[in-house]
Order: sequence, then structure tokens, then C-alpha cells
Amino acid sequence: MYICKPERKVFQVKMLLAVSVIVTAGLFLISTLFENHSALVRFLGFASLMLSILFNVRYSLTEFEYSVSDGDFSVTKITGNRRQQVCCVALESAVDLYTKRDYQHLPSNEKGIIKYSLNQNMKANSYVFLCEFNGKRAMIEFEPNEAFVSILKQEITAYKKAEEQ
Repeated sequence: MYICKPERKVFQVKMLLAVSVIVTAGLFLISTLFENHSALVRFLGFASLMLSILFNVRYSLTEFEYSVSDGDFSVTKITGNRRQQVCCVALESAVDLYTKRDYQHLPSNEKGIIKYSLNQNMKANSYVFLCEFNGKRAMIEFEPNEAFVSILKQEITAYKKAEEQ
């Protein structure tokens, strides 16, 4: 079993938290100054608060763990002490592993219809795992390290060779 857990970008988390607090507090402060449109600005403040909570939970409190074992590629989502397996794909259904840049240059008929973004950081060095799922192509965007990429490519190649024989 090979496991990869990406490093969290601490500066990004701090900036996200700071911006969300400043924007939300600023909107509520502005709502006290403008009596004519205070309801609208308060609504925007609540919307900003909800988006702040959503983004902070998604990018600050959530971690992902990628693993390859027994012919399966799986992703586990970790929130606090709770672990939940998000997906588990058989490597025999894999088409290939691409960098995000290479994937974007593929013809549209070769791209995945079903799309999952399982990145831990906002601006990540992403890879795309492309596979066949129920007759459709699916893409899983994730951020492994270089060692995990080479292991996953070796496993995919081994399953493709075994399939050809």
C-alpha cells in the first residue's frame, strides 16, 4: 500500500481566514453606516459569512489522503477525526494519469464527463487521473507528490500490460 498526504499551504489558509473575516466584518460595519440599503448590505454580509464558512471548512479543515493498494486507487477525506472514503477506482479501468496542463490540451471527446476535484489546496500542482466509469470517462483531479505519481504510473502501466496479454 502506497499512501500520499499532500502538505497544507499554511500561508494560503491564513490568508483565506483573514480575507473572510475582513470582508464579512466590513460588510456588517457598512450596513450600520448606510441606513437606506442596510438590509441589502446585511444580506451580503450573511452571504459572505456563509461563503467564508464553506471555504474555510473546505480548504482549512479538510485534508485528503491518496492511496494505491491491491489494484485500487482510493481517496480518503479527513475532516477532524472523521475519515471518509470518497472514491475507490480499480486501476484496470484507468485510461492514464496526466498533469492538469496536459489534460487541458486533450481533445474534448477524450476528456472526462464526470469530474471530481479532490485537491487539498486552492492553487495546487494537480494531476488528473482519467478512468472509465460505467461507460463514461471520469476525471479525478488531485495533488500527489512526485514519488506517488511515479508509483501510480507504474501501477497503471502494469495493469495495461496485463490487460493486453
